[in-house]
Amino acid sequence: MTDIALTLNRRRLLALAPLPLATVTPALFPLPAKAAGSSSGGQVIAYVTDVHVNLENEVSIARAHACADALVELDPDLVLHGGDLTGHGTALALGTWMEMFPASFRDRIHHVPGNHDAAWTNDAYEAYEAEIGPRQYSIDLDDVHIVLNDDSIPGQSLADYDDQQIAWLRADLAKAAGRPILAVGHHTLALTPNQIRNGDKVLDVLTDAGAHAYLSGHIHSERSNVINGLTELSGVSNGTNPGYYQLVRRTTADSDVFEVERVDLADPTKPGAKPGRHPLPAIDLSPANRNRLRPTRAEAQVTAAGLKVEVELGPDAQAEKVEAAVMGPELAGGNIDNYQPLTAHGNTWTGTLDLTDVPAGENRAFIRVSAPGGAGPIGGNLWRTTLHFELEGFIPDWTFTLRGTTTAALIADEELVISATTAGHIWAMQRDGRRITPVWRAKIGPVHNDPAVRGERHQIFYPSSDHHIYALDSSTGDSLWDSDLGAPVMSDLTAATVDGDPVILAVAVDSLYCLNSDDGSLRWKQKLTGISGGPATCDGEQIYLGLGDGQTWAFDARTGEPGWSIEQARGETSSFDKVHHGPWQAYRLLLPDNALLAYSRYSMRAVTRSSGEMLWEREGAFNLCPGARMWGDQVLSVSNNGTVLLLDPATGDVELEVETVPYIKNADFLIRDSTVIITSVGGLVATVDLNDGASEIVGQMVPDYVFSSPVMSPDQSHYIVATMGGELRSYPLP
Repeated sequence: MTDIALTLNRRRLLALAPLPLATVTPALFPLPAKAAGSSSGGQVIAYVTDVHVNLENEVSIARAHACADALVELDPDLVLHGGDLTGHGTALALGTWMEMFPASFRDRIHHVPGNHDAAWTNDAYEAYEAEIGPRQYSIDLDDVHIVLNDDSIPGQSLADYDDQQIAWLRADLAKAAGRPILAVGHHTLALTPNQIRNGDKVLDVLTDAGAHAYLSGHIHSERSNVINGLTELSGVSNGTNPGYYQLVRRTTADSDVFEVERVDLADPTKPGAKPGRHPLPAIDLSPANRNRLRPTRAEAQVTAAGLKVEVELGPDAQAEKVEAAVMGPELAGGNIDNYQPLTAHGNTWTGTLDLTDVPAGENRAFIRVSAPGGAGPIGGNLWRTTLHFELEGFIPDWTFTLRGTTTAALIADEELVISATTAGHIWAMQRDGRRITPVWRAKIGPVHNDPAVRGERHQIFYPSSDHHIYALDSSTGDSLWDSDLGAPVMSDLTAATVDGDPVILAVAVDSLYCLNSDDGSLRWKQKLTGISGGPATCDGEQIYLGLGDGQTWAFDARTGEPGWSIEQARGETSSFDKVHHGPWQAYRLLLPDNALLAYSRYSMRAVTRSSGEMLWEREGAFNLCPGARMWGDQVLSVSNNGTVLLLDPATGDVELEVETVPYIKNADFLIRDSTVIITSVGGLVATVDLNDGASEIVGQMVPDYVFSSPVMSPDQSHYIVATMGGELRSYPLP
């Protein structure tokens, strides 16, 4: 075993391993003396979100300073922050935001992380606890219970609550039963369904606990609705419009509310800008009538005519309308605009939804019950219920529940299917007829990105956010070695050969490593000019890698010394835009005649391997799509939006172009004979025949995100996939 102690010079790094969830008591997070009043009311809470501190952006800094100064002047009992503290995820930006407040004030500020703090894995996510505090915890302000939730996913912009977080949330809320409850999370919960992968489950937990409000950000838009008895307030971004929301407790003999007011600050970057205020609907803390819109019964049944929906309301519901909609395959989009009104028969509302274009497999229907004015963006009152139903034709033969969420690619090793989770559990499974049997299991650090494989040696290499690379025997799960790179390994790994020696290529934040695959010893390390998520591509002479500086680089495979680079971020100048629009997650493909195909958010570009000189370019978004490959003498590629392309590698001329699923992120496609099988990020599966371009939707798996590359069964009769929620599933292929 080799232990390479390579510590990067960065600020106070902590492991990216899942953090313990705990309730933070006032003794740990002392409230200021002014907060210790009676429970009869008077508390003042300030809410701010999305400050997006970017040290290269003077506008963001000025607006953050203006907000910080105003909050100190307000002197509230608490300040709650809805996430996206940083522009593109740096520890320095976290510290800069906190240093805008006097030290004596900082204990009043409570944050949740946002996707900008986690998605690009610079160093903010790892430094978050040291710079800011816990990621998921709760506090009390007199009788008000406040729970701060972490829905962020390392390396992703989407949101999720894993099973551990759900269990913690349920237990924490149970301790506050009967008291006013406020919840804070970065992504919107119900205003735009599917911002959070399992938002319906989170909403149920909050509803069952009697929570009164959910404060969020992310969409940079002000909205307030009462949904399932819970006031959901989405706040304007301080990075766009400096200001905050003021919540003041008002308790009388007849009511108990938090009055809500938006306070717009004079924008310091706009001369002549005036401050302003406007009220929003109050947050009702009283228990009466909170659940009157809740259906007493809601059912959906698949019939020959469509999906028959029946909803029964209580006698005091006083609903203006009841609607239903089938959730389509655009899971990541989050919006539903096809609600159909149901017909009332007393307290029962019925209707039949068209299933003509609904894919086989597992689907969802949403029921929306609206009070007068209930569907509006501001001040509405509605209830939403989710129903699950199945359509025959794409039902799994078996399902196995993993421990943790799954974003890394599956591995097929002879008869085994091997999966890794963000909890660090590695499972090797063997199919036995219509069942699946565990063969071996191992425990390592959290795995977020794709492993590398040396099938002939039965070796698997896993990157981990705990700073290590782990090598396992794929037949037994035995540990072969592990190497500490001193920083989170949040890139895909690459198995390559240099001068006849097998090596593993990895990126830890902003350094490229070349390790001997036999023992994990270090061959060389190269400091990069930006972050990278890999994977690296190697032809034995050079290594090709996209970076967060907006460029694709060539490095000497023997020494790591940088060679040529090409700009692929369309001339973006700021670090944020270079990361956001650059090729740091994009794939590359070795083409014939010593050419290279380099992907980016804007195009695919063929260049010479010797100099990076452009040979041809094709417009389109390819930075998050699966890697291209040669199919015969043609390039087979799939774009971010699921368009399958067959190209001439010498000219880029298109010989086949077929649109399929709405959106792909990281999950690689499969090929069976001449058929390409594509998996969307929302779980929709489609096929394309490369001979004639014929395409069809195979089905819709459990409504869940899919980032993990699927595999085929050894006999190619089954498609095996892992959902992000941690379900390993096997589907028969037509």
